[in-house]
Amino acid sequence: MGQAHDVLERARAARLEGRYEDALRDHLWFHENALAVEPGLAGVRLSFALRDWIYLAEQFPLARRALQGLRDRDTERMLNGGEGTGPGLRELFRDIVAINSALGEDRATHDLFVRMDIQMPLLARQCADFALPALVAAEDFTLARRYLGDPAERVRGLAASLNAYTEELVKTAGTSSAPALLSFVLNYTKEVRLVVEVLRRQDDEALAEQVSRAALDELKSDALRDAVEREFDSPGATIQAMVAHARANVTEH
Repeated sequence: MGQAHDVLERARAARLEGRYEDALRDHLWFHENALAVEPGLAGVRLSFALRDWIYLAEQFPLARRALQGLRDRDTERMLNGGEGTGPGLRELFRDIVAINSALGEDRATHDLFVRMDIQMPLLARQCADFALPALVAAEDFTLARRYLGDPAERVRGLAASLNAYTEELVKTAGTSSAPALLSFVLNYTKEVRLVVEVLRRQDDEALAEQVSRAALDELKSDALRDAVEREFDSPGATIQAMVAHARANVTEH
């Protein structure tokens, strides 16, 4: 493990030992510097690291204010970014969305995106996929539909990605990859549900049904199709499967 990972582990240990200021200092360093040191930690930075930060905030309110401060700073950077597009601003918006989600403040993502829609529509279009869950949570279905694009094409793209990932896992043929596949199934069904909900709230039931069917028909594997269909029919089934898989591994070892 590298330096950045060690800092994150140190932050976790400090929190558990009640050294909250030390934990916050390490979380701040990790968020600001981890990718420069270990680019492979991009996913961890916006998931597990933020989760641990929220755990710290539950015991140390200053940590929540610090995270909100980072969000507010990055929001100002977004709004001062002009009409230019590019991976820098798109990734900055992704940071803001992840922080707002961790804080339970998705309304802030919606409000920022509304301003982007007015002030910098080209950038808003580039960032719309990250904003969609917050738009749906805010029940701004009109704005969500406008940035949804071609719903059928969107679902075909999601299915193609899931198919490709599954085919790659088949080549490795390792049972240890099952949790990762289940996680992809869960994310896929969440994305499709968002698309379908936007269409139904905009009274386009026919297209919603078409998209729902395509979400299954576009999948190449019968097993994959069954897993996705189970999650559609019984939300939470994938999480239960992930927990069962983890418990089975513990029992085996």
